[in-house]
Amino acid sequence: MTDQLDAIVSDIVSNSPSGEISEVVKDLKVIIGESGEEAIKAAVEKYNIANWIPIKLGSESVIVSDFNKSGTKFYDPKSSQLFSVDHLKRLALDVQPCDKELKANELAIYNDLDSYVKNSFANETSCAVYPGESANEIVLIIVGTKYSPANFWNGQWKSFYRFNTQSKQLSGSIHVRIHYFEEGNVNFSNDKDVKAENVDDVASAIKDLEDNWEQEMEKDFFNLNEKEFKLLRRRLPVTRSKINWGKGIGNYRIGKDSAASQ
Repeated sequence: MTDQLDAIVSDIVSNSPSGEISEVVKDLKVIIGESGEEAIKAAVEKYNIANWIPIKLGSESVIVSDFNKSGTKFYDPKSSQLFSVDHLKRLALDVQPCDKELKANELAIYNDLDSYVKNSFANETSCAVYPGESANEIVLIIVGTKYSPANFWNGQWKSFYRFNTQSKQLSGSIHVRIHYFEEGNVNFSNDKDVKAENVDDVASAIKDLEDNWEQEMEKDFFNLNEKEFKLLRRRLPVTRSKINWGKGIGNYRIGKDSAASQ
C-alpha cells in the first residue's frame, strides 16, 4: 500500500502546474494525513530537481538540478557553496564553502547569460552554468516564471543548452507551460529543439534562438485566435446569425492574452 501511495503522490506532484505546487501539497496533506508526509517530501524534491526550481541561497536564487547535485546536497559553482535544501520551503540550509567553481571561460559565459536574462525576461528568472559531461562541454539553464493566480493563470519558461567549446556547436531545447483556470482548466505546453553552429558569443546565440521561437509562438497564437477557434463551432449557430469571432473570443482570458501579444 505504501509503494502504491508513493506512486500516486509522485504522479500528482509531477503533473502539478508551475506556481501551484504549494496548493497541491496542502491538499495532499489534508487527503492522506501524516502517513504521506515522507512521500510528499520525496515527490516535491523530485519535482524541484526535474523542473530546475530556483531556491533561496542567501539573497540569491540558485537552481537545483541533477547537474549540481552532490550526494544528498547541491552546490553553486558561481559562489563555490555547498548546501542542503528544504524542498517544501525552497530554502538552502547548512551552507558551507566547497571547491566547486566555474572556470574563467565558464564564468564569462555565465556573466553574459545573466545579463541577457535580466534584460530580456520579466518577473522571476534564474540562470546557471555547469561543467558538462566532457572537458569541452558547458551546460546552460534558464528558468523563468510569471504567476498571476488572481487572474487565474501561471506560466513557466525553461531552456536548456549544451555548448561544445571545441566544435562551437550549441544545441538545446526550450519548453513553455501555461495553465489557465478561469472557469475551466486549460494547459498549454510547447517544446522546441534548437541548434546553432560556429558560435562565438553563446549568450547572443541563445538570444537569437529564443527570439525566433517566441516569434513563432506569436504566429501560432494568432492562427489559434483567427482560425482554429472558429473551426470548433458551426458556421451559423441556432440563431442563424453569424458570430463576430474576433470580438467573441476576446471576451475569454486566453483569447485576450493571445490577441494582446500581436
